[in-house]
Amino acid sequence: MKFSTNKVEVTAISFVLVLTFAATFVALPIVSAHDPAWEITVFTYALVRPNPVGVGQEAMIIFWPNLIPPTANGPYGDRYTWTVEVTKPDNSKQTLGPFTSDPIGGGWTSYTPDQVGTYTFVATVDEHTLTGLPVSPDSGIYHPDNVNDTILGSSSEPVSLVVQEDPIEGWREAPLLTEY
Repeated sequence: MKFSTNKVEVTAISFVLVLTFAATFVALPIVSAHDPAWEITVFTYALVRPNPVGVGQEAMIIFWPNLIPPTANGPYGDRYTWTVEVTKPDNSKQTLGPFTSDPIGGGWTSYTPDQVGTYTFVATVDEHTLTGLPVSPDSGIYHPDNVNDTILGSSSEPVSLVVQEDPIEGWREAPLLTEY
């Protein structure tokens, strides 16, 4: 069987091109990180409920960011650190925390006011450099390209809680049905 010169040349050129592409993919690693590391702005939000409450009644302070920790993966990865500054009606200040966030970056705490008047709450997330730690034994670091990025700290707008002398009636559950 005799091959024409054109077929041999085309086959040789095709073989060289395939080897060139394969060598390129092997020689150049796929990198997803960025240099320099990013500084990521986060916005912080807070909420106090119920509002109003009576003196000595518990209120819930809930705080969250607009960005989940990029390396968080279930119980693994980075978490944010939070504090809540409370300004009482007599202008004295109290700091609650620090609190470690849940996997989506937020958290909560309860607070029992001891004075009548308006309380002010400001939630603050600390600046944090992402490490990806602790690492998941099954899947490694979630979003490893964000390791060494810095989440910039931020504070929420002040949130007010009105505290009155008289207690507020709590939530009343509807009674369960006794028949079908």
